[in-house]
Amino acid sequence: MASETQPKLPVIDLSDENLKPGTDAWLLACKEIKDALEEYGCFEAIYHKVPLELHNSMFTAMEDLFGLPLETKKQKTSDRHLHSYLGQYSFIPLYESLAMANPTTVEGAQGFTSTMWPQGNDHFCETAHSFSKLVAELSQMVTRMVFDMYGVQRLYDSHMELTTYQLRWYKYRTQQANETNVGMLPHTDKSFISILNQDQVNGLQIGTKDSQWIDVKPSPSSFLILAGDAFMAWSNDRVPSCEHQVTMRENKTRYSLGLFSFKSGIIQVPEELIDEKHPLLYKPFDHFSFLDFGRTPEARNLLRSIKAYCGV
Repeated sequence: MASETQPKLPVIDLSDENLKPGTDAWLLACKEIKDALEEYGCFEAIYHKVPLELHNSMFTAMEDLFGLPLETKKQKTSDRHLHSYLGQYSFIPLYESLAMANPTTVEGAQGFTSTMWPQGNDHFCETAHSFSKLVAELSQMVTRMVFDMYGVQRLYDSHMELTTYQLRWYKYRTQQANETNVGMLPHTDKSFISILNQDQVNGLQIGTKDSQWIDVKPSPSSFLILAGDAFMAWSNDRVPSCEHQVTMRENKTRYSLGLFSFKSGIIQVPEELIDEKHPLLYKPFDHFSFLDFGRTPEARNLLRSIKAYCGV
């Protein structure tokens, strides 16, 4: 008989000041992360290095951002797939989002802010920049742990030298009469690693290997770490990219944030992750070319288009 108890995502505390490479605490966290990622493609990280005040400022600023005229928000365009304003879709009418490229740099934060507020908005710019830098440190720590746990530490520095980030703001408005409660359809991210932070309105669900959905209810001081399609290919399918969706059940507007890491250039499976039990499953691929593949009819209806793009 199947269990009626819903599975829960692993929760891993990454706030310990003594969490340094080579220490017992580091090795234990690496093992916990490896187990969580290989089973769920994600985990919840407790991380106190992003002050609650900064978290609250980000979510307050989001209300101002999404309160701008639609014409202004649509000015945020990019040649790269998934790097522009997204929204006004008939099949997910509750959803809209905006993205800032290179938010860990002053230039990236200023460029986005000046597009939204030509007259300037220093508070928004500084808040987004500060938040992104701190969350990027979490992304770098998790990436280092991933490389350590698979014995490919030698590749970490070169990987990070080519890593860039995108900060994306999400808004899911309340339903109107006869509208669906689907905020976001089931999907996987195209990133290497995604880090999500949300307000107190629930809705995010994580898909499991046995086709269950886990309701996620993290706190403001916790972050969801998700493996993206690029990570799945890099790991030679040891880690599945995390399937997730948003289902709106509360009559409240929901806001969330995502920091996504991408690698400029070629990603390939490390030789250490290829053996008789794990034959090579993916050819080397360019990460941003893979994003562009997402625009094609072939990729549009695939949950994990990375297999179609560069699978062996």
